Amino acid sequence: MRYSVDNAGRLRKFIEVVRDKPIPAGAVSVDWLKANNFKDRRDAQFLDILELLDFVDAGRKPNQNWVAFQDKSKSTSVMAKVLRERYSFMFERYPDMSNQSDANLQQAFVDRKFDEGQAGRAVRTFKTLLQFAGWM
Repeated sequence: MRYSVDNAGRLRKFIEVVRDKPIPAGAVSVDWLKANNFKDRRDAQFLDILELLDFVDAGRKPNQNWVAFQDKSKSTSVMAKVLRERYSFMFERYPDMSNQSDANLQQAFVDRKFDEGQAGRAVRTFKTLLQFAGWM
């Protein structure tokens, strides 16, 4: 499972698109990314983030989690639930993870066999996603 992207700033914009734009009728693809102004070759990483967040099924078609995330009254609780499930190893280690230093969070990824660079990107990705759960 992919836990990191190269550009957390662009990830934030991407999650805003997922939350605010109409849900695609079919599978999410590189063409869908391009249509939403994510044209850099590295933006394809965001498709993996949709899988990480369980917002798409195995065929990358939007599912109920994506639909629920678009409901403004539920979006933070939907993201919080998904993050608790998908990053359970972080929450088990640090129940107060939003108060942890980057170094502590990075160590949790290093312990999962991430190299230092990957772990740093994973922390930035994680912290970006936490913002959508209202924790940062």
